[in-house]
Amino acid sequence: MATKSPAPLSFVQVGMGGWGRSWAEELQKYPELSHTVGYVDVEPEMLRLLRRDVGIPEPLCFGSLQDALAATEAEAVLVTTALPGHAPVAIEALEAGKHVLVEKPIAPTIADARRMIDAAQAAGRMLMVSQNYRFYPAAQTAARLVRDGELGPVGSVSLQFRKYGNTADPATNAHYRIAQPLLLDMAIHHFDLMRFVLDAEPVSVASVTSNPPWSRFVEPPTAVTTVRFPNDVTVAYEGSWVSSGRPTTWAGDWRVECEQGAIEWTGRDDLTTDSDRVLIRRLGKKPQEVKLPAMDRFDRAGSVREFRDAIREGRSPVTSGEANLGTLALTLAAIEASITGRPQDVAAMLDGDAA
Repeated sequence: MATKSPAPLSFVQVGMGGWGRSWAEELQKYPELSHTVGYVDVEPEMLRLLRRDVGIPEPLCFGSLQDALAATEAEAVLVTTALPGHAPVAIEALEAGKHVLVEKPIAPTIADARRMIDAAQAAGRMLMVSQNYRFYPAAQTAARLVRDGELGPVGSVSLQFRKYGNTADPATNAHYRIAQPLLLDMAIHHFDLMRFVLDAEPVSVASVTSNPPWSRFVEPPTAVTTVRFPNDVTVAYEGSWVSSGRPTTWAGDWRVECEQGAIEWTGRDDLTTDSDRVLIRRLGKKPQEVKLPAMDRFDRAGSVREFRDAIREGRSPVTSGEANLGTLALTLAAIEASITGRPQDVAAMLDGDAA
């Protein structure tokens, strides 16, 4: 007897800028996961572009979350606003009794994130962060191999991310002007994957950022970062938005050094699983490519499915707001380390309130 699929979620989406419109298009592809009953933005121009570019009917467009919730029967709210809007919009949605899926970073500060988590607990609703890089076959397989001790304990990890996002017109490309374009906007994915693959919480981080002469970014687009984990495991991370070297996939090139060999993996190449690869190099043996699981729903669709299933099953999602605090703390600690020139204690960051 076939198992009945969980019912799709009904969403109101808030924040219809460029990435928000991309989310709107993405969700339309998977009606078995969700359907969106309302779209919200305080800027009428964003709603106009949504109607033009995505084909959303005008009656589904609203100027406030309050109006959208009053006019619909949404179960959940998807928050795709700019970062300063994450906490206020999520808290408003939670206090209205809605589950919330929010884009990364969950919030600009630990204090804001904790307010969101407290609101979810008070309302008895789910709060999940879309850490979509986890939902790829290579990342899932690498995490399983480490967890199962396939090659013994981990000693160190090297990770490189290289892209050349330096060709647009600086006058019109807003990405060049965002705060911490590498560490906060991009490396947060890699920091989350470190926690996921190693199944451990970081202890401390040291970081040096730079802005090369040819860069069009206002703030540093490159970083060299060292993250210490328990049991003396160290992750050496190099990331760049302006690298002239061979581009990596979005997940980066990983080498996990273990007692009995190394696990090499990469994945997420332009929203496909085509470049997902995991290779095992045992000491004294020929390299062995690992067969990856088939994933019919990955990336953002994987996040939405996890969110839907967690709600339907009454369990906490794997990237709940509470579980994601470690990723935000590591990211903020890396930024603080780059500013001060001193290594930062990640646990201390969790107890503080860094911007």
